[in-house]
Amino acid sequence: MDRGIQVVNRLKGPVVPINLCFTPDGEVDYGAVRRYAAWLCEQGVPVLLLTYGSSEYAWISDEDIYRLTAELAEEIDGRALFITATGLWPPKTCQNFLAHADRVGADAVKVQINPWGVQSDPVRFVGYFDAIEDASSIPLLLWCNSGGGGAVPVDVVAALAKRPHIVGMKNDEDQFYYYYDCIRATTGCDFAVISGGQMRNFAFGYQIGSPAYLCPIAPFRPDIALTFYRLLVERRYDDAWQMVFRYEDPWLGKAVELGWLFSVKAALYLYGLYPDAFTSPFQPRDMDGVERVRQCLENTFGKIEHNI
Repeated sequence: MDRGIQVVNRLKGPVVPINLCFTPDGEVDYGAVRRYAAWLCEQGVPVLLLTYGSSEYAWISDEDIYRLTAELAEEIDGRALFITATGLWPPKTCQNFLAHADRVGADAVKVQINPWGVQSDPVRFVGYFDAIEDASSIPLLLWCNSGGGGAVPVDVVAALAKRPHIVGMKNDEDQFYYYYDCIRATTGCDFAVISGGQMRNFAFGYQIGSPAYLCPIAPFRPDIALTFYRLLVERRYDDAWQMVFRYEDPWLGKAVELGWLFSVKAALYLYGLYPDAFTSPFQPRDMDGVERVRQCLENTFGKIEHNI
């Protein structure tokens, strides 16, 4: 079976963006990240992703991205679909990384192109993919996030979706109209439009053809995310919405208030998934904030039990 089709067939359900752990001196704690990825695989999470945002690529060097890709490919070893991601690189650097990702065993690569002035320009955006497409046969995903500068045109997404090695996109643009338009425009292609991030978005997106979503709960309670996905597959949509109201609404409300990245990293620490040095480089320890996250987690999900 074609590699791209294999990836599309596995790209279903909750996607966990792999949050990084850092040592006290600000270096990536590779051992902790590997243990966390192994735990996610053991819980049955179908897709693991490196990405800007929660994966904190902004903090790490190109060398770290190369090593992290190799370490996680080795750790995951087919137990979940592993999608790594590029930096904001020129085409030549991206070409070299695609070959590396393929060589070390990643399943696909999310190509992250500088959103300022490129994503809304069809000639430059398509030209970038023209420049890298011969570097490797590894399947590729688009990243649609213009940073407010204008989204990748839907007709460009639809045209790229026809290329056999381009298998999907992560949508960080509008989560209703643009999400809907991209799903409909790529119907009939072997192409997965992934919601950038919430159960509430996927609750309607799944019904019109979106197969997967980044879940704000799956990083620490994958059992809830998997149950939610199962309800959608079984077409128990009212029950799925009740899970949104019960879990996602209260958690997101408090987590966004306290700062999303801080809150999700604190949750990983509180559930015992990452060691004490859980914060990002340059982020101060805020144990009062951690306690507020704890209260929200226990009020929403019940008593916290350590997992690793």
